[in-house]
Amino acid sequence: MSVFVSIAGLLVIFGWLFYRFGPTLCRVAGISYWWAGWCCGSQGGYGYMAFLLILGSVLWIAGTKWYARRRGYWPSRLSQRLLDRHGRDASA
Repeated sequence: MSVFVSIAGLLVIFGWLFYRFGPTLCRVAGISYWWAGWCCGSQGGYGYMAFLLILGSVLWIAGTKWYARRRGYWPSRLSQRLLDRHGRDASA
């Protein structure tokens, strides 16, 4: 029974962390994958580089849009210009 309580407690903690810091974690992970892609590309691993750059871009875009939806404003003017097609407020 104590193993079940321990596992359930860990799931609750990880769920809360993901809920609270999810947008920031996605954005940071995206930038980290860009760096990892650059490192792979500089050593000749172009297939890995392409995969990591695409994955990093998807994570960064998802985290940025999630942040904008949750907070009601964009984290930066650059992300607003890149991701908001109509120039309207993120909460709309």
